[in-house]
Amino acid sequence: MIFFTFLLFWISIQFGQIIEDSIAYIIVLSIGIVHGSNDFTILKKQQNSKIDFLKSTGFYLSLIILCVVTYIIVPFFSILFFVFLSSYHFGEQHLENKFNGTVIFKSLLYISYGLLIFSLIFIENIKDVELIMLNLTGEIIPETWIFRMLIFSSILLLSLYFYQFLKDIKNKLNVFKELFYILILYLVFKTSSLILGFAIYFVLWHSLPSIIEQTKFLSGSYSFKTIYEYLKTALIYWMISIVGLVCAYYFLSESLFNSVIFVVLFAVTAPHVWVMSRMKK
Repeated sequence: MIFFTFLLFWISIQFGQIIEDSIAYIIVLSIGIVHGSNDFTILKKQQNSKIDFLKSTGFYLSLIILCVVTYIIVPFFSILFFVFLSSYHFGEQHLENKFNGTVIFKSLLYISYGLLIFSLIFIENIKDVELIMLNLTGEIIPETWIFRMLIFSSILLLSLYFYQFLKDIKNKLNVFKELFYILILYLVFKTSSLILGFAIYFVLWHSLPSIIEQTKFLSGSYSFKTIYEYLKTALIYWMISIVGLVCAYYFLSESLFNSVIFVVLFAVTAPHVWVMSRMKK
């Protein structure tokens, strides 16, 4: 993970934004989409009967519909909610097995970590973020909001890390590691484009570890064979996603395409977070 982060970090320094964004789209459309393609398979394994699976599937689809309706009615609020939901999801995936604590403590830990990641990306690409917000909602996130989010998440995360540092000697090494990782990611976000910076975190630091964890849940172990089985199961959903994206790209205007991409991303993130939380429990 660190090796490929540094490799893409070097690429972001050597090449222009076109090359950076092309690499970002490739890894997101491959690994990024695949990591969420087995939600129904995971749901099915969690259930004791077909009726339970159908109920869970219905709830999953209801969350998608709710997200789409929410974006249509209040697009600006939808993007803010997406950022907070994704922040929690990123933190849960990255930190769940590294620190112990109560449900409240771990929830604060997850959300503060994810918000720090987003605020670092946003701060270093503020103009691009404003343009995307204008295209999606007709409004922008005030720059002061992003600075406050950065300060708030930094203080909260450092406080929680300090608590873990004092609590258990075993956590001291993890705290130093996590601070070092954040420094690496900040350097990546500072030198790369918005798309590549997000892709590096989303794919290398989130999607790949998630695929490994999902494979262990579905197959009981992690090996080339079980990863192959995971990818084979996810293939049909991945192909449907790619075909849908290609059709949207060719038949929709650029602004409408961007809106559709966000709606789809927002709509599938909420139920995916729900499935992953159930899996971890």
